[in-house]
Amino acid sequence: MILDDSGHRKSGNFTAGVGRQYMVEIGKTDQVIVTLTTHYYDGKKSLSLDIELYQHSSSFPEGKKDKLFQKKPDLGIELIDRSLDRGYHPGIVLIDAGHDNNTTFLKKLEESRLKYLGAVAKNRKILIKNSSKEGKEIRIDELAKS
Repeated sequence: MILDDSGHRKSGNFTAGVGRQYMVEIGKTDQVIVTLTTHYYDGKKSLSLDIELYQHSSSFPEGKKDKLFQKKPDLGIELIDRSLDRGYHPGIVLIDAGHDNNTTFLKKLEESRLKYLGAVAKNRKILIKNSSKEGKEIRIDELAKS
């Protein structure tokens, strides 16, 4: 399964979900509209499973405190849960940048016993266990240097 968020420039502010946020494709913050999608991928073809509009907090009367506002990682988990509820259990979930450094999001994937793959920020700490199950916490960039 692939979880992806895609943004597209959008002028004006009368369309639901439009807000200012950073967009990788253009390398700056701009007015954009964002969707989150899940896809099934079998190694050859991709099939869309679900799509949801991400509504920026500025599009709600109470902003981030509004009852209807959802953060992108929470919306991503909701999309993944829909697929699980339909009986689809992926071998691995490929996650888009932004989700892969959200601890709460990753813990929810692990609670669902899902394997995942995504980018890792160089300052992210991970726990490495040796053969005797003793753990050592280390930053990714320090591990790479070793």
